[in-house]
Amino acid sequence: MAIDLFDPITLSAMVRQLPDTPQFLKNMFFRNRVTEPTTKVAFDVYKGKRRVAPYVSMRAKTPVAQKIGYTTNEAETPLVAIKDVTTIEDVLKRMPGEVLMNSGTSPQERGMELLAATMRDYDAQIGRREEIMCSEALFEGVIHVKGEDVDYDIDFGLSNTGTASVLWDAASSTADPIKDLQTWAQECIIKGYKTPNVCIMSQNAYDAFIARCIDRGYMNQWHLLNLESEPQIMADGVYFAGRLRMPNLRIYVYNQYYIDDWTTPSTPTEKNMVPKGKILIASDSMLSTLYYGVLAYSDPLTRTITSVMGTRGADSWIEKDPDRRYFRMSSRPLPVPQEIDSWYVATAAATT
Repeated sequence: MAIDLFDPITLSAMVRQLPDTPQFLKNMFFRNRVTEPTTKVAFDVYKGKRRVAPYVSMRAKTPVAQKIGYTTNEAETPLVAIKDVTTIEDVLKRMPGEVLMNSGTSPQERGMELLAATMRDYDAQIGRREEIMCSEALFEGVIHVKGEDVDYDIDFGLSNTGTASVLWDAASSTADPIKDLQTWAQECIIKGYKTPNVCIMSQNAYDAFIARCIDRGYMNQWHLLNLESEPQIMADGVYFAGRLRMPNLRIYVYNQYYIDDWTTPSTPTEKNMVPKGKILIASDSMLSTLYYGVLAYSDPLTRTITSVMGTRGADSWIEKDPDRRYFRMSSRPLPVPQEIDSWYVATAAATT
Protein backbone atom coordinates (compact mmCIF):
# COMPACT_ATOMS: atom_id res chain seq x y z
CA MET A 1 0.00 0.00 0.00
CA ALA A 2 1.33 3.45 -0.92
CA ILE A 3 2.30 5.76 1.94
CA ASP A 4 0.50 9.08 2.13
CA LEU A 5 3.16 11.68 2.93
CA PHE A 6 0.47 13.92 4.40
CA ASP A 7 -0.57 11.33 6.97
CA PRO A 8 0.09 12.86 10.43
CA ILE A 9 2.40 10.02 11.48
CA THR A 10 4.43 10.24 8.27
CA LEU A 11 4.59 14.04 8.53
CA SER A 12 5.91 13.85 12.08
CA ALA A 13 8.56 11.34 11.04
CA MET A 14 9.66 13.61 8.19
CA VAL A 15 9.89 16.61 10.51
CA ARG A 16 12.13 14.69 12.92
CA GLN A 17 14.55 14.03 10.06
CA LEU A 18 15.04 17.74 9.28
CA PRO A 19 18.54 19.04 10.06
CA ASP A 20 18.65 21.44 12.98
CA THR A 21 19.09 25.09 12.02
CA PRO A 22 22.51 26.24 13.25
CA GLN A 23 21.99 28.44 16.29
CA PHE A 24 24.89 29.79 18.27
CA LEU A 25 23.35 30.64 21.66
CA LYS A 26 21.09 27.60 21.67
CA ASN A 27 23.95 25.23 20.89
CA MET A 28 26.42 26.97 23.21
CA PHE A 29 24.30 27.15 26.36
CA PHE A 30 21.15 25.03 25.91
CA ARG A 31 22.55 21.71 24.77
CA ASN A 32 20.38 19.81 27.26
CA ARG A 33 17.02 19.17 25.50
CA VAL A 34 14.01 17.70 27.33
CA THR A 35 10.59 16.87 25.87
CA GLU A 36 7.67 16.98 28.29
CA PRO A 37 4.29 15.18 28.22
CA THR A 38 2.49 18.40 29.26
CA THR A 39 2.34 22.01 28.07
CA LYS A 40 3.62 23.24 31.44
CA VAL A 41 7.11 22.51 32.74
CA ALA A 42 8.49 22.69 36.27
CA PHE A 43 12.14 23.65 36.62
CA ASP A 44 14.57 24.25 39.45
CA VAL A 45 16.45 27.55 39.72
CA TYR A 46 19.70 27.27 41.65
CA LYS A 47 21.16 29.94 43.93
CA GLY A 48 23.46 28.34 46.45
CA LYS A 49 25.57 29.73 49.26
CA ARG A 50 29.23 29.23 50.10
CA ARG A 51 28.61 27.76 53.48
CA VAL A 52 31.37 26.08 55.45
CA ALA A 53 30.98 23.02 57.64
CA PRO A 54 31.01 24.11 61.31
CA TYR A 55 33.39 23.00 64.05
CA VAL A 56 31.60 20.90 66.66
CA SER A 57 32.42 19.54 70.08
CA MET A 58 32.52 15.82 70.74
CA ARG A 59 30.24 16.51 73.69
CA ALA A 60 27.61 18.45 71.72
CA LYS A 61 25.05 17.58 69.08
CA THR A 62 25.92 18.21 65.45
CA PRO A 63 23.78 21.10 64.15
CA VAL A 64 21.27 20.33 61.42
CA ALA A 65 22.09 22.06 58.13
CA GLN A 66 19.37 24.24 56.66
CA LYS A 67 18.17 22.97 53.29
CA ILE A 68 18.68 25.74 50.76
CA GLY A 69 19.92 26.08 47.24
CA TYR A 70 17.03 26.10 44.76
CA THR A 71 13.46 27.04 44.08
CA THR A 72 11.02 25.28 41.79
CA ASN A 73 9.12 27.34 39.25
CA GLU A 74 6.47 26.44 36.71
CA ALA A 75 5.87 28.00 33.30
CA GLU A 76 3.71 27.39 30.26
CA THR A 77 5.72 26.46 27.18
CA PRO A 78 4.82 29.07 24.53
CA LEU A 79 3.18 27.73 21.38
CA VAL A 80 5.04 28.64 18.20
CA ALA A 81 3.27 27.74 14.94
CA ILE A 82 3.19 28.69 11.28
CA LYS A 83 0.82 27.62 8.50
CA ASP A 84 0.97 27.40 4.70
CA VAL A 85 -1.72 26.86 2.08
CA THR A 86 -1.12 25.20 -1.29
CA THR A 87 -3.69 25.65 -4.04
CA ILE A 88 -4.13 23.87 -7.35
CA GLU A 89 -2.59 26.90 -9.06
CA ASP A 90 0.61 26.46 -7.02
CA VAL A 91 1.24 22.91 -8.22
CA LEU A 92 0.48 23.80 -11.84
CA LYS A 93 3.04 26.61 -11.98
CA ARG A 94 6.77 26.18 -12.57
CA MET A 95 8.88 26.22 -9.41
CA PRO A 96 12.04 28.34 -9.06
CA GLY A 97 14.89 26.58 -10.87
CA GLU A 98 12.57 24.29 -12.82
CA VAL A 99 13.15 23.92 -16.58
CA LEU A 100 11.10 26.48 -18.46
CA MET A 101 9.38 24.06 -20.84
CA ASN A 102 8.64 20.35 -20.70
CA SER A 103 10.34 19.85 -17.35
CA GLY A 104 8.69 16.47 -16.88
CA THR A 105 7.60 17.40 -13.36
CA SER A 106 4.04 16.38 -12.56
CA PRO A 107 1.74 18.44 -10.31
CA GLN A 108 1.99 15.67 -7.69
CA GLU A 109 5.80 15.79 -7.73
CA ARG A 110 5.72 19.56 -7.61
CA GLY A 111 3.45 19.36 -4.58
CA MET A 112 5.98 17.14 -2.79
CA GLU A 113 8.79 19.57 -3.60
CA LEU A 114 6.69 22.45 -2.30
CA LEU A 115 6.07 20.51 0.91
CA ALA A 116 9.79 19.78 1.40
CA ALA A 117 10.73 23.43 0.78
CA THR A 118 8.00 24.62 3.16
CA MET A 119 9.13 22.22 5.89
CA ARG A 120 12.72 23.44 5.66
CA ASP A 121 11.62 27.08 5.72
CA TYR A 122 9.28 26.62 8.69
CA ASP A 123 11.86 24.64 10.63
CA ALA A 124 14.30 27.52 10.13
CA GLN A 125 11.69 30.08 11.24
CA ILE A 126 10.91 28.14 14.42
CA GLY A 127 14.64 27.69 15.00
CA ARG A 128 15.12 31.43 14.69
CA ARG A 129 12.36 31.96 17.27
CA GLU A 130 14.17 29.56 19.62
CA GLU A 131 17.38 31.56 19.22
CA ILE A 132 15.54 34.81 20.00
CA MET A 133 14.12 33.20 23.15
CA CYS A 134 17.62 32.06 24.17
CA SER A 135 18.93 35.59 23.58
CA GLU A 136 16.17 37.17 25.65
CA ALA A 137 16.64 34.65 28.48
CA LEU A 138 20.39 35.34 28.63
CA PHE A 139 20.64 39.06 27.87
CA GLU A 140 17.45 40.23 29.59
CA GLY A 141 16.54 37.40 31.95
CA VAL A 142 13.01 37.66 30.54
CA ILE A 143 11.36 35.94 27.58
CA HIS A 144 8.71 38.17 26.00
CA VAL A 145 5.84 36.07 24.63
CA LYS A 146 3.98 38.48 22.39
CA GLY A 147 1.76 37.73 19.41
CA GLU A 148 -1.85 37.68 18.29
CA ASP A 149 -4.03 37.21 21.41
CA VAL A 150 -0.99 36.43 23.57
CA ASP A 151 1.13 38.84 25.61
CA TYR A 152 3.03 37.85 28.77
CA ASP A 153 6.58 37.55 30.14
CA ILE A 154 8.54 34.64 31.59
CA ASP A 155 10.91 36.24 34.11
CA PHE A 156 13.90 34.29 35.47
CA GLY A 157 14.99 36.99 37.93
CA LEU A 158 18.39 37.89 36.48
CA SER A 159 20.18 40.52 38.58
CA ASN A 160 23.83 40.07 37.54
CA THR A 161 23.88 43.01 35.14
CA GLY A 162 25.67 46.34 34.90
CA THR A 163 27.17 49.08 32.77
CA ALA A 164 30.79 50.02 32.23
CA SER A 165 31.70 53.07 34.32
CA VAL A 166 33.03 54.53 31.06
CA LEU A 167 31.59 53.16 27.81
CA TRP A 168 34.30 51.70 25.61
CA ASP A 169 33.28 53.79 22.60
CA ALA A 170 32.84 57.08 24.47
CA ALA A 171 34.63 60.09 23.00
CA SER A 172 38.09 60.56 24.56
CA SER A 173 37.39 57.39 26.46
CA THR A 174 39.49 56.43 29.47
CA ALA A 175 37.83 53.02 29.61
CA ASP A 176 39.87 49.93 30.42
CA PRO A 177 38.04 46.98 28.84
CA ILE A 178 40.41 44.36 30.29
CA LYS A 179 39.80 45.62 33.81
CA ASP A 180 36.04 45.74 33.17
CA LEU A 181 36.00 42.14 31.96
CA GLN A 182 38.01 41.01 34.98
CA THR A 183 35.53 42.76 37.31
CA TRP A 184 32.48 41.27 35.59
CA ALA A 185 33.98 37.79 35.51
CA GLN A 186 34.54 38.07 39.24
CA GLU A 187 30.85 38.88 39.69
CA CYS A 188 29.97 35.55 38.03
CA ILE A 189 32.21 33.73 40.49
CA ILE A 190 30.91 35.61 43.54
CA LYS A 191 27.16 35.60 42.79
CA GLY A 192 26.75 32.62 40.50
CA TYR A 193 29.51 30.25 41.68
CA LYS A 194 30.66 29.67 38.09
CA THR A 195 34.00 30.59 36.56
CA PRO A 196 33.18 32.03 33.12
CA ASN A 197 35.08 30.93 30.03
CA VAL A 198 33.08 32.58 27.23
CA CYS A 199 32.54 36.22 26.26
CA ILE A 200 30.01 37.03 23.53
CA MET A 201 30.05 40.56 22.14
CA SER A 202 27.87 42.57 19.82
CA GLN A 203 29.69 43.95 16.79
CA ASN A 204 29.95 47.53 18.06
CA ALA A 205 31.07 46.37 21.52
CA TYR A 206 33.84 44.31 19.90
CA ASP A 207 34.91 47.22 17.68
CA ALA A 208 35.14 49.46 20.76
CA PHE A 209 36.99 46.70 22.65
CA ILE A 210 39.66 46.46 19.92
CA ALA A 211 40.02 50.24 19.66
CA ARG A 212 40.52 50.63 23.40
CA CYS A 213 42.98 47.71 23.57
CA ILE A 214 45.02 49.36 20.83
CA ASP A 215 44.95 52.72 22.63
CA ARG A 216 46.11 51.12 25.88
CA GLY A 217 48.82 49.05 24.22
CA TYR A 218 47.27 45.72 25.20
CA MET A 219 47.51 44.18 21.74
CA ASN A 220 51.16 43.16 22.15
CA GLN A 221 50.86 42.03 25.76
CA TRP A 222 50.49 38.28 25.24
CA HIS A 223 50.10 37.62 28.96
CA LEU A 224 46.77 39.49 28.71
CA LEU A 225 45.42 39.02 25.22
CA ASN A 226 45.71 36.53 22.36
CA LEU A 227 43.55 37.78 19.51
CA GLU A 228 43.25 36.31 16.03
CA SER A 229 44.78 38.45 13.28
CA GLU A 230 41.80 37.37 11.17
CA PRO A 231 38.76 36.28 13.24
CA GLN A 232 37.65 32.76 12.37
CA ILE A 233 34.14 32.28 10.97
CA MET A 234 32.37 29.71 13.15
CA ALA A 235 28.94 29.96 11.49
CA ASP A 236 26.85 32.56 9.68
CA GLY A 237 27.35 35.78 11.64
CA VAL A 238 29.56 34.14 14.32
CA TYR A 239 33.28 34.91 14.63
CA PHE A 240 35.86 33.57 17.04
CA ALA A 241 38.03 36.60 17.79
CA GLY A 242 40.60 35.09 20.15
CA ARG A 243 41.18 34.60 23.84
CA LEU A 244 41.64 36.82 26.84
CA ARG A 245 44.15 35.20 29.18
CA MET A 246 43.10 36.82 32.46
CA PRO A 247 40.26 36.13 32.95
CA ASN A 248 40.42 33.11 30.65
CA LEU A 249 37.64 33.97 28.16
CA ARG A 250 37.07 32.84 24.60
CA ILE A 251 35.81 35.91 22.73
CA TYR A 252 33.06 35.57 20.11
CA VAL A 253 31.35 38.21 18.00
CA TYR A 254 27.71 37.36 17.24
CA ASN A 255 26.49 39.51 14.37
CA GLN A 256 23.12 38.02 13.39
CA TYR A 257 19.77 39.75 12.87
CA TYR A 258 16.04 39.04 12.74
CA ILE A 259 12.87 40.87 11.74
CA ASP A 260 10.64 41.89 14.66
CA ASP A 261 7.14 42.16 13.19
CA TRP A 262 5.19 41.51 16.40
CA THR A 263 6.17 44.37 18.74
CA THR A 264 4.79 46.98 16.33
CA PRO A 265 3.24 45.01 13.45
CA SER A 266 2.75 48.13 11.31
CA THR A 267 6.49 48.91 11.32
CA PRO A 268 8.65 45.74 11.28
CA THR A 269 12.14 46.36 12.63
CA GLU A 270 15.44 44.58 11.99
CA LYS A 271 17.11 43.83 15.33
CA ASN A 272 20.40 42.39 16.53
CA MET A 273 20.32 38.90 17.99
CA VAL A 274 22.80 40.24 20.56
CA PRO A 275 21.49 43.67 21.64
CA LYS A 276 23.68 46.50 20.41
CA GLY A 277 26.37 47.51 22.88
CA LYS A 278 25.90 44.42 25.06
CA ILE A 279 28.29 41.65 26.05
CA LEU A 280 27.68 38.36 27.86
CA ILE A 281 30.20 36.63 30.12
CA ALA A 282 29.29 33.08 31.06
CA SER A 283 30.40 29.50 31.48
CA ASP A 284 29.43 27.16 28.65
CA SER A 285 28.92 24.47 31.31
CA MET A 286 26.28 26.37 33.29
CA LEU A 287 23.12 24.40 33.92
CA SER A 288 20.52 25.28 31.28
CA THR A 289 17.75 23.27 29.66
CA LEU A 290 15.68 23.71 26.53
CA TYR A 291 12.26 22.23 27.27
CA TYR A 292 9.68 21.26 24.66
CA GLY A 293 6.04 20.95 25.72
CA VAL A 294 3.68 18.39 24.24
CA LEU A 295 1.87 19.19 20.96
CA ALA A 296 -1.61 18.06 19.97
CA TYR A 297 -3.67 18.02 16.78
CA SER A 298 -6.79 16.30 15.52
CA ASP A 299 -6.71 13.31 13.18
CA PRO A 300 -9.75 13.47 10.82
CA LEU A 301 -9.32 9.82 9.81
CA THR A 302 -9.66 8.41 13.32
CA ARG A 303 -11.56 11.42 14.73
CA THR A 304 -9.18 11.53 17.68
CA ILE A 305 -6.69 13.94 19.18
CA THR A 306 -3.07 12.92 18.57
CA SER A 307 -0.28 14.14 20.87
CA VAL A 308 3.36 14.49 19.87
CA MET A 309 6.33 14.72 22.23
CA GLY A 310 9.18 16.27 20.29
CA THR A 311 10.85 19.45 19.12
CA ARG A 312 8.53 19.85 16.12
CA GLY A 313 5.06 18.70 15.15
CA ALA A 314 3.36 18.80 11.74
CA ASP A 315 -0.21 18.61 10.55
CA SER A 316 -1.94 18.76 7.16
CA TRP A 317 -5.54 18.86 5.96
CA ILE A 318 -7.59 19.57 2.83
CA GLU A 319 -10.51 21.93 2.26
CA LYS A 320 -12.83 21.89 -0.75
CA ASP A 321 -14.30 24.66 -2.90
CA PRO A 322 -11.88 26.25 -3.39
CA ASP A 323 -9.54 23.26 -3.30
CA ARG A 324 -6.51 23.80 -1.11
CA ARG A 325 -4.21 21.93 1.23
CA TYR A 326 -2.99 23.36 4.51
CA PHE A 327 0.29 22.49 6.20
CA ARG A 328 1.19 23.58 9.73
CA MET A 329 4.37 23.15 11.76
CA SER A 330 4.43 23.90 15.47
CA SER A 331 6.63 23.67 18.54
CA ARG A 332 6.50 24.54 22.24
CA PRO A 333 10.07 25.55 23.19
CA LEU A 334 11.13 27.11 26.48
CA PRO A 335 14.85 27.74 27.18
CA VAL A 336 15.49 27.87 30.93
CA PRO A 337 18.83 29.09 32.37
CA GLN A 338 18.69 27.41 35.77
CA GLU A 339 21.81 28.74 37.49
CA ILE A 340 20.65 32.34 37.76
CA ASP A 341 23.39 34.97 38.08
CA SER A 342 26.09 32.52 36.98
CA TRP A 343 26.50 34.78 33.94
CA TYR A 344 26.91 38.55 33.62
CA VAL A 345 25.35 40.95 31.10
CA ALA A 346 27.09 44.27 30.63
CA THR A 347 26.44 47.38 28.59
CA ALA A 348 29.89 48.15 27.21
CA ALA A 349 29.15 50.44 24.25
CA ALA A 350 26.42 52.61 22.81
CA THR A 351 23.06 50.86 22.54
CA THR A 352 21.58 53.05 19.79
